[in-house]
Amino acid sequence: MSFRTLASSLVTVVALGLAFAGPGATAQAAGTAHIVIPRIGLNVALSRTLDGGPIVYYRDADTLAIAGHRTTWSHPFNQLPALHRGDMIRVGPHVYRVRRMTTVRPWQTWIVNYRGLVLSTCYPAGSDAYRYVVFAKQIS
Repeated sequence: MSFRTLASSLVTVVALGLAFAGPGATAQAAGTAHIVIPRIGLNVALSRTLDGGPIVYYRDADTLAIAGHRTTWSHPFNQLPALHRGDMIRVGPHVYRVRRMTTVRPWQTWIVNYRGLVLSTCYPAGSDAYRYVVFAKQIS
């Protein structure tokens, strides 16, 4: 079993976008780092808690996964399904381009195997039956 497979298995709950990783993963991205998505008018700081805004729930050398509420709290990912292939996303100094979107069941943790940026939120809005996931590749 590879480290990546083992790691994705260990973050099952986290990959749901309903929980948070340990304080080390979030603290690195929280504070001054912002997520900016021009298409949906989003420009917010990453948070240390999911209720405080978008949160980094998984990070390794190849993957940055961020979850955000869609209908509760500050609902930063309310308009996430409005993104299109090719749209730009900036997280801190890094720029990503949207490659694809999909919906998955909450237990489908393969999403953190993607090399790049993974954004996830509930789907449909107000339900926890699925997760809407956006995959983006780093371009700078």
